[in-house]
Amino acid sequence: MSSDNSARPEGPASEAPLNPAMKQTRDKTYDPKLEGSDPLESVSVKKDEGRHWPTIWAAAAVIGVIVVIILFVF
Repeated sequence: MSSDNSARPEGPASEAPLNPAMKQTRDKTYDPKLEGSDPLESVSVKKDEGRHWPTIWAAAAVIGVIVVIILFVF
């Protein structure tokens, strides 16, 4: 029994991607003389930003334990 693969395109170059925005492209403008900016130069963090997250996670854990105990009791 033989299968006819002549109707199928071969290779990844001829396959149409499901999402055209995700199609692989190559940057052809590479030049060793070009330099990008340091990522840490563009980072901005406010003082004490995110300081309250451990409290929020602790409260969520306590509420979760209480809900589980209530579900087991009733």
